[in-house]
Amino acid sequence: MVFLNKRKSNNFDSSEKPWSLKALVSRIKKKTNSDCDDFMVIGIDFGTTYSGVAWATIADFEKDQINLVTSWPGYGREEGKAPTELFYEHDQVMWGYGIPADAEPIRWFKLLLLKEEDLAPELRQAEYLLRAQKVLREYNKTAVDLIADYLKCLWDHILYTINKARGKFVVDGLTFHVVITVPAIWKGYARQGMEEAARKSGILDPRPAGRTTLTFAPEPEAAALATICEPGRTIEEDDVYVICDAGGGTVDLVSYKVSDTDPITLHEAVVGTGGLCGGIFIDEAFESICKARLGRQWSKLSQTGVKEIMKNEWEYAIKPQYRANDTSKKEYIVAIPAEAFKGASMNDDSRKPIIKEGRIYFSSSDIQKAFTSVFADIEKLVDGQINKAKESGLSVTGIILVGGLGSSPYLYDHLVARYERRKIGVLQSTGIRPRTAICRGAIFKGFLDGPTQSTADASPGEKHPPKVTSGISVASTIARQSLGLVVSERFEAGKHLEEDKYYDRDEGHYFVSNQMQWFLEKNVPKLQPVQHAYYRLFRSKDHFDEAANRFEYVIRQCDDDVPPSRFVGNIKNLCTITVELDVPYESLEDFISAEGNMMKKFNFVVEMVPSGASIDFSVLYEGIKLGSQNAKIEFE
Repeated sequence: MVFLNKRKSNNFDSSEKPWSLKALVSRIKKKTNSDCDDFMVIGIDFGTTYSGVAWATIADFEKDQINLVTSWPGYGREEGKAPTELFYEHDQVMWGYGIPADAEPIRWFKLLLLKEEDLAPELRQAEYLLRAQKVLREYNKTAVDLIADYLKCLWDHILYTINKARGKFVVDGLTFHVVITVPAIWKGYARQGMEEAARKSGILDPRPAGRTTLTFAPEPEAAALATICEPGRTIEEDDVYVICDAGGGTVDLVSYKVSDTDPITLHEAVVGTGGLCGGIFIDEAFESICKARLGRQWSKLSQTGVKEIMKNEWEYAIKPQYRANDTSKKEYIVAIPAEAFKGASMNDDSRKPIIKEGRIYFSSSDIQKAFTSVFADIEKLVDGQINKAKESGLSVTGIILVGGLGSSPYLYDHLVARYERRKIGVLQSTGIRPRTAICRGAIFKGFLDGPTQSTADASPGEKHPPKVTSGISVASTIARQSLGLVVSERFEAGKHLEEDKYYDRDEGHYFVSNQMQWFLEKNVPKLQPVQHAYYRLFRSKDHFDEAANRFEYVIRQCDDDVPPSRFVGNIKNLCTITVELDVPYESLEDFISAEGNMMKKFNFVVEMVPSGASIDFSVLYEGIKLGSQNAKIEFE
């Protein structure tokens, strides 16, 4: 429920709304001066525990139609996502639902892209992550290899699904723009690893219609785009929504403020938070409840038998439909495979829950215990967002649930009971929409932003997916860390330390070294591109040639809430920009030194561009951005 007032608002029921998909397509066609019917955007939500896919052409988008992949190999029912799991056997790669029931799959390998210091402390010793690390050693693979293997299987199935729906001849004529969602807190090196995995998987392989482009979108931003503007919802200026992405492994939250409604403009209001309290921990709690009731009989179950209980009886039956406030005194019956009762009775009414004919009869309160701990952790995360918003003078309007666990009716009921008395609404879409919000939001990002991160090395005149810059957008996000360069600057008494002071005979002035110039400061909104101008002096052509026209500049990062002004020990390297200047020495600007010597001056600009899932850096020379062949970025 969303509480309304007399502030400027818009209702999404109207087909005339300026941010409708039809209106956005109209802008795209007007902007590109064509029908743009030969592009397709494919959104991939590569999740820790489950992955989903959406796709749409301009024509689909115009009809408010975003297509979902809901049919998966090895699974006979419609489902919005497939498990992010792998299994290797006899040089064969199995994935998703196609993994045999008696196999022990590799899980959580997405997190292997992160350095240990960037993992939450509770994640570092997580059982699934430790097993995935062990597999890397056993199979002599890297994290990129595992992700590439999974993405290859997923991509092959995506192409099969789209070809089946539209026909291979038609699809071959469409240029693809792929958007992969990544966690908002991921640093550049992790995104670079994802890009390498995507390339190895074949996603960017040549196609008849031309080059496939790839961009990345932050998961909470994608979720916001897909959910805040759903038909039937009313939003108002200054509304603040907490997006609660409750997935299988983690629960991630971020809050957005609606700063305008025509066009819709969102600003990140509170820096995102998250925790290890996803649906898998509810599963583990239920498994412990079953194990405690069966006692030694549980040990008689094979791996297949355990999976039969956890998948068929729990994940596909009880868990997604459970509601604690059901007043019907309903019992929840869980069938136990007969192998558990070898040499023992299939009946036991000596204590509750009773076992009758090989079935455990759970009460609602028995089932509720499986959710208790996880829901308590989710409450803390939501409270944290609400309190931080309050500290910034903002009042949260509503909580929007997305993700697999985010589709739970019990989670909805639980949060409604806790927050609606505080006049904070809780919104949950029906069906598989919460579960598929992120991959659907990736489609929005693909059409709204275009391939802004993947065109640096494009061929001249190459056609790209259309881009529209109005209608709905996330205008700013909050920086998770400070980013900058170590520079030298003119010495100022009282401002700089004497220990950093040195005399530059070429310029005839005192300078200080080890100074930080920050492009971005932690907890400050990322809005527009930031540019800083720099220069380098050369005494002679030999001096210039010694560097082989190749210069390196290191972008530094700092996690302190207030970054220091000097280069100190808590500042780390983020990435190295290597600039190859393909210009003759004679063309550089003349510079007369303090001693009267003729020198050359290389002027350049480093630009930081906030681009959703990451911060992109580029180098400009004489006002022109150097392509990837001249300026390369390598993350630490």
